[in-house]
Amino acid sequence: MRRIASHYIYWKQFYRMHYVELDDSGILIGIFPLEGEIAGTEFYDGILIPVLVPALDVESQKQIAFDMLPGEILVDALERQGFTGISEMGSPVCLLLLNGIPLATAKFGADDSRSNGYIQRL
Repeated sequence: MRRIASHYIYWKQFYRMHYVELDDSGILIGIFPLEGEIAGTEFYDGILIPVLVPALDVESQKQIAFDMLPGEILVDALERQGFTGISEMGSPVCLLLLNGIPLATAKFGADDSRSNGYIQRL
């Protein structure tokens, strides 16, 4: 069993301070609120995104350049870069960590400039 927590998780909606639970074979068990420290939980700064394993075609790459256009929402940016498909409970998933794009800045920033970040496969 693997538990991975982050400040934000994007799975059909944004979850703040939650963790993803995967079984030993990478099957998505669920997304649960992080109410306290749990032994053996990995914590990452950024946004975790569970994606379907077949939708991900980056076996050889551990880090992929990622950019969001001005005014673009996360779902559209992911789809434009080839990450399609919503993972469901009980499906094999791969976790992507999107960092370098502060969520508050992307949402509430006064400047409409382009943001750059990286997606890392965990």
